[in-house]
Amino acid sequence: MASSFILQLSAAVRASDRGEAAHRDLLGRAIADTVGVAAAGWAEPAVAAATRAYAGGAARSWSGSALEGEDAAVMLDAIAAHALDFDDVYLDSATHPSAVILPAILRADRDDDPDEILAAFAAGLTAALAVARRVGPGHYHRGWHGTGTIGAFAAAAAAGRLRRLDERQLASAFALAAAQSGGLRVNFGTMAKPAQAGLAAAAGFRAARLAAAGFEGSPDVFAPGGYADLYGTGDGIADLSGDAFQSRPDLLALKLYPCCYASHRLIGLALDARSALGAGLTEGGTRFRVLAPKRSLEVLRYARPRNGLEAKFSGPYCIAATLLDGAPGLGHFDDAAPRPDILPLLDRIDLSEDPAHDSGGDITAGEVTMEVLDGAGARIGRFSRGVIPGSPQDPPSRAAVAAKLSGCLTTFESGFGRPFPLLAKIQAIPEAAAWLWPDEADGRREQPGARMADTGQLTAPPGTAARREQDRVGGAAR
Repeated sequence: MASSFILQLSAAVRASDRGEAAHRDLLGRAIADTVGVAAAGWAEPAVAAATRAYAGGAARSWSGSALEGEDAAVMLDAIAAHALDFDDVYLDSATHPSAVILPAILRADRDDDPDEILAAFAAGLTAALAVARRVGPGHYHRGWHGTGTIGAFAAAAAAGRLRRLDERQLASAFALAAAQSGGLRVNFGTMAKPAQAGLAAAAGFRAARLAAAGFEGSPDVFAPGGYADLYGTGDGIADLSGDAFQSRPDLLALKLYPCCYASHRLIGLALDARSALGAGLTEGGTRFRVLAPKRSLEVLRYARPRNGLEAKFSGPYCIAATLLDGAPGLGHFDDAAPRPDILPLLDRIDLSEDPAHDSGGDITAGEVTMEVLDGAGARIGRFSRGVIPGSPQDPPSRAAVAAKLSGCLTTFESGFGRPFPLLAKIQAIPEAAAWLWPDEADGRREQPGARMADTGQLTAPPGTAARREQDRVGGAAR
């Protein structure tokens, strides 16, 4: 007999719908954000390499690339969505959920009902939360990459809901997802990290496809000796309450900066200091002492990064880039090498953890603080921050989301000479389109990323003066 967990999870996935207006709006935001960051991600070396490896003529990716099959297209779209580390975060599930869920259900070669896409997306979020609680937070802290492991279940749930799998088929889909679940945090800062998101999305897609065809697996992969016991550390909850089986898009954090989410509170702190002390605060030998709760910086593995991918996982680099330029954008993390003018400032940033305040690995715990010292060692400012910019506690405005996505789509258009092909499908999903085109109340939509400024240049990417002005005005109060 199947456990109550697998029965509750299956029932929640099958009952998933698009929800009320506020719920649909947040699902639309997640979809729009994922499409935008995937568009920008398509120019990344990791995506280009994967495209060469899986070139063919049987299926199309979101970018229009011809690939060898639908599985490959799902994988490539998810790799692109996670390549920049600019996609949303679901801390309650220790995943980047949208990057694995959306590619498994929104396909360039199909025209599924927009309401069914929303319902399937919601089902994926439900599974991400439920499986994470069943397995426990120790899974991630042990070294697993939740996007690659738990993400496979989220993708399977979404694809299974879209295919209208029954209870038995869903159980098999979860068993098949478990058989393909993998991903290691040690791969952070390399191309393997977005590959793990791609493999998870493809795993969930394959699991649902096989289950729909009658391919069977264990009726309860979470039975004793199953997934939670093998992949967990004993801190998971065996008897979950009903709230663990809800779709919670309100818990998604939208990234405002294209780097590891663990660095975003540090970036917010640096923006606060820059706003208060001015853009020239790095001059004259100024030094910066930054203190964070113990274990809250574990994933920021690189003190002195050698390339753009490592820079995304470098606390000192993200702080330095922000102090110098304001909110960091895509150009701060070019893969060839970190910005050479930023590197000397790393020697004047002392980033350490406070042993008296153990976060338990929670990047939101407590506060981060910064002391700013002049060349003689005198303190000229002290700042603290508890909230992460873009988090559910400090959500971005609709205009800030649209600016981010316009910049991402501009990146695709400037690199490929055409608008991102998937935009036509997004226009058919009103809840997502509203985040890409927030000012077009009369129904006339201009392609984001194709707008021209008065100078004749394409609109600027994320981290523009507009965003920096927003931080200057509101940063210190957040």
